[in-house]
Amino acid sequence: IHILNMYTNELISGLWVGDTAILNSKQFMKDNQIDIILNCTQIFDFPDLDNLQKIRLPFSNDKNSDTDLMLLRQNKDKILSFINDNIDSKNILIVCYDGKSISPFIVFLYIAEYSKIDKKSIYNIMLTKDSNLSLWFDLSLFYNY
Repeated sequence: IHILNMYTNELISGLWVGDTAILNSKQFMKDNQIDIILNCTQIFDFPDLDNLQKIRLPFSNDKNSDTDLMLLRQNKDKILSFINDNIDSKNILIVCYDGKSISPFIVFLYIAEYSKIDKKSIYNIMLTKDSNLSLWFDLSLFYNY
């Protein structure tokens, strides 16, 4: 969905990804009953809404950052189990700078961790949702397959 240069995509039912512009849309939050925002930026503010759980994952805007890779590897289990614990009862929005790299990659990891889908197929399946999604890091950095 593109609205005024805002990018969002519901990759799994109740699990959205979006770019930083979506953080300014209280209407989007209300219309899609977003309960939790995982903000994968260092500098962009959360929307000023009550009843919204706000979690910052301070990734940089550098697509090849070793620091970001280390941060994600250290916190992967915590992030993925948090999503898994909440996905059945809450709508989750994962925001990154462009909405098409870090955010979907976390969704890729979530699918790799909690589904029986072949890890090599996940990226291609997600490309059917949006052909511009990028695989931020190779899944093989997180899983042996």
